[in-house]
Amino acid sequence: MNDEPVLEQQTYLAIPYEQRDKAIQQLGQLDNGRNAISFDAEKGLWFARKGTRLSKAEPWLPNPNLFNTPTHQDPNLEFAQVLESSGFVLNEPPLFDGQKHRVATIDDKRGQKSGVYCAYGDGHPAGWYQDHRNHSEPQKWHASFAQSDPLAKLHIKAHQANQRSLREITAAKRYQHYANRCSQAFQLMPPANLDHPYLLKKNVQPFPDVMQDKKGRLVIPLMDEHHKVHSLQRITPNGFKCLKKGAQKSGHFFVVGYKPLKDSEPILYAEGYATAASIAEATNRSVVMTVDAGNMPKVAEKLKAHYPNSQHLFLADDDRKNKTNKGLEKARQSAEITQGHWLSPNFISDEIEYGMTDFNDLHVSRGLEVVKRQIENHIQQCWPYIDKPRPVTLNSIEAIVEQSHQQAAPIPANPTLKQQFAPLTKLAKSANDEQVPKEPKPKSAPTPTPSTQNRIPDSLNKTYLAVNNKYYFSNRPSSLAFIDKGTKLQTKLSHAQIVEDLLVIAQQRNWQSVKLSGTKAFKRQAWLQASLQNMTVRGYRPDTNDIKQLKTLQTSKDTKEQPHQPKSTVNEIANTPSNNNPKATLQSAQNYSQNIKPEIQQRFMQKVKQKLDGLLKQSHSQQNHNIIKEPQHEQSLEHQFE
Repeated sequence: MNDEPVLEQQTYLAIPYEQRDKAIQQLGQLDNGRNAISFDAEKGLWFARKGTRLSKAEPWLPNPNLFNTPTHQDPNLEFAQVLESSGFVLNEPPLFDGQKHRVATIDDKRGQKSGVYCAYGDGHPAGWYQDHRNHSEPQKWHASFAQSDPLAKLHIKAHQANQRSLREITAAKRYQHYANRCSQAFQLMPPANLDHPYLLKKNVQPFPDVMQDKKGRLVIPLMDEHHKVHSLQRITPNGFKCLKKGAQKSGHFFVVGYKPLKDSEPILYAEGYATAASIAEATNRSVVMTVDAGNMPKVAEKLKAHYPNSQHLFLADDDRKNKTNKGLEKARQSAEITQGHWLSPNFISDEIEYGMTDFNDLHVSRGLEVVKRQIENHIQQCWPYIDKPRPVTLNSIEAIVEQSHQQAAPIPANPTLKQQFAPLTKLAKSANDEQVPKEPKPKSAPTPTPSTQNRIPDSLNKTYLAVNNKYYFSNRPSSLAFIDKGTKLQTKLSHAQIVEDLLVIAQQRNWQSVKLSGTKAFKRQAWLQASLQNMTVRGYRPDTNDIKQLKTLQTSKDTKEQPHQPKSTVNEIANTPSNNNPKATLQSAQNYSQNIKPEIQQRFMQKVKQKLDGLLKQSHSQQNHNIIKEPQHEQSLEHQFE
């Protein structure tokens, strides 16, 4: 009895009204005590639950023998006529395969395909179609129904419901497969470049989680309310957008900004990335990017359920040039779903004539302040009790200044010792050649002026524009990159390139220890890069994955570096004049060797200390005997090092 076949999924049955009591009695209950069948009021059909014995449900399963003549004309011809009357340009008869098919419309330019249709040929032929220029929703279609037998209609209806359920189950499995692939690919991608052509054109920055693939395309993850990746949108440098084929877009979105969504705080919505990025930068509020207007109501419905105490504002594109202003229409619909509000940009006549439609256009035309004023004023009108957003917490890298000890009394000058230190003190000179002007060295080094302390390396001058202590991107002068406070560098960005540039500045200023603060993404990136430069880092506790990645980066870095110092460098050091301060020489040697492998650095410093000890002993012996000789040539540092 236990081996009897059962239904593997919920199955709709063709149970006439007069047989309902008999069916309930015959199918009985499942092993868990629930009734085996129930009624779907929305579809007007009875269904058998998963696990129902097949033999008991079989008398009411849809019978294909009753599907013979459901229509009075060819459904292919009928559907083709409907599509063509709606402006679709068909080069072949429509396909009844249950798949989406993109086609051109009479309003499309060459290469465009604004029309889409999907048709099913099983049972009673049906489907849907949509012209994205003129239809805000898919238009449903079904073949003309000429079958007069009520029982046949019931069997066809149950069969269609089962086929629809099967398609949904199949689609869910396919969506899960592509969601896993998208998530894996997303995890392997690096952050988008700050100078990506599309970002420069739109005058926006790459917010956290905006990545870039090997082909140079921006990659934006589309997630659900639980932050799970389901699909990816790619944007080419010239602005062409595409979604991962086969992955699910509907109901998924991307949060643009530095703060996660929070219940009881306003949620702002926009269609595309550039529009959402302009709004986020102007208002310091996170913005939900819905990809397009059609997806906005579906995302709004999800987030309304997930954040029941939040207010919702839909910042619409004004698609006034189209027959149907889909941007405004969907924003209004979304506002009704969430009991929220909507707003479109307030353009002047010249901007309207130029064809501007969204808040990114307003940003490019008149700046972020205008965007902020229009949106924040509307929020205050709709919800006067809502506080203005707090400034974004700045990420920072701060130098840790240790308490300096008194310097030891200088060793008396000794001409012999001065010559014997020649192979080592070139290290100090080579480390400071690029920073110290070539002029006579004073008896005591002067304290650097603030302007000297705060200058950035010449290699970064082309990347940033300085206005007092603030640095802006040279290719986006309105966007603040970082603030320089001497011993502290601050930025609201978490981008890897920004972190790398800040640490270049820190390294130039000889910061050996730094303290990090800000977002976890920023501190993690700064910890990785600072650790690669052998800095002591406070303010971040790495986890196992961080340590594993650091080891991988160190291995990669070591393979790119030469294992030994170049011979020309060591030979040049051996022929350089020196001073008579062993402590300074040791410090210079340590600075010089900080970028080589740790084990080689340790051997190098041991050789330096041994040589200093030997030279000092030799110097004292020569002074006691009042003998001044030329120092004997020892093995070169290069030879000892190898």
